[in-house]
Amino acid sequence: MGLIVPPTPQLVYVERIANSKWEVKELGLEHNGYVDSLLGEFKQYGMRLAQGGIRKEVQDKLLDYGLEILAETLVEGLSRVKRCSDEGRALMSLDLQVLINGLQHLSSLNVKSKLQMVETYIKAYYLPDKEYVQWAHAHPVYSKSQIVGLVNLVASMKGWKRKTRLQVLEKIE
Repeated sequence: MGLIVPPTPQLVYVERIANSKWEVKELGLEHNGYVDSLLGEFKQYGMRLAQGGIRKEVQDKLLDYGLEILAETLVEGLSRVKRCSDEGRALMSLDLQVLINGLQHLSSLNVKSKLQMVETYIKAYYLPDKEYVQWAHAHPVYSKSQIVGLVNLVASMKGWKRKTRLQVLEKIE
């Protein structure tokens, strides 16, 4: 009998982000529920560190690592989104801003700079069609699958021809 391994919390959030409703018709004032869950998890993480008898410098370093993992999780989740409207892209930015604001209340670290890679990824949706190859080469911090996810989503949203999408992906590789 095979061993069933439960998904990691990081993978659970990647899926929650990817499967959020991004094809919205209008942007409301509400962010997605995964944002509140992430804030709650990070708050618990910070409290455990504070109660663990660990030096402040070490706590800050561990919080810093936590923010890096959070940024990677957000980008990975966004890279797996299959359908999105322009308002959905705006919702991604709203989610990120709510998350940054909430995290700034939980940490003395520069949260915005740690999550800059997420903002850069979201803003890449707005690039002119011909700039994706250059953007991909200028941002090696993103994995190949994250770049492919971005290009595939943009191609779908903007109605690119299959040939155009494949040419862009070929030039990126």
